[in-house]
Amino acid sequence: MENIRLFISIPVDPGLTKSIFKQFEGLNLPWEKMKAAKFDQLHLTLKFLGETPLEKLPAFIEALQDIDTQINDLELHISGPQIYNEKRPQVLVLKVEENDKLKQLYQDVEQALFDAGLAHMDKRKFSAHLTLARVKTSASFDEFADFSNWKFKANFVVSHFELQQSELERTGPTYTALQTFDL
Repeated sequence: MENIRLFISIPVDPGLTKSIFKQFEGLNLPWEKMKAAKFDQLHLTLKFLGETPLEKLPAFIEALQDIDTQINDLELHISGPQIYNEKRPQVLVLKVEENDKLKQLYQDVEQALFDAGLAHMDKRKFSAHLTLARVKTSASFDEFADFSNWKFKANFVVSHFELQQSELERTGPTYTALQTFDL
């Protein structure tokens, strides 16, 4: 039985992605200790599904197509940088502000997959963010002062979400959109 690694995501406008990475790459950071996300793969993860039997792919697509989000364009607000893990820096992200429409979309996806018997309900609170880099070796918070002080804020409008395949390679993950779902 062949498995594929899946997740559900919201894409980020390519123009905004370019602006984010141009500014991010200009920060004074310990780049040798980090693995930055690929420019063309920036996204907001709604739900990570992990290793999934390939034969279940049509069921996932059907369950996600049946969601009636009743959400037209969804406007999201990036509120600035955040470093995940309180003990030592592990992940550098841009935080996306909580939003009732985004919360509803997340809950609709969760419920649709749970009702179809395809996924469990997450116990952790949904935390919307865009992952920019992972810290691969030990580093102090002081080394990320430029990131912490970065005043990046932006808005973007979303009209769809995607079922993505993630293939792990030596150079990092490669993502492929398998299906797009309009809001």
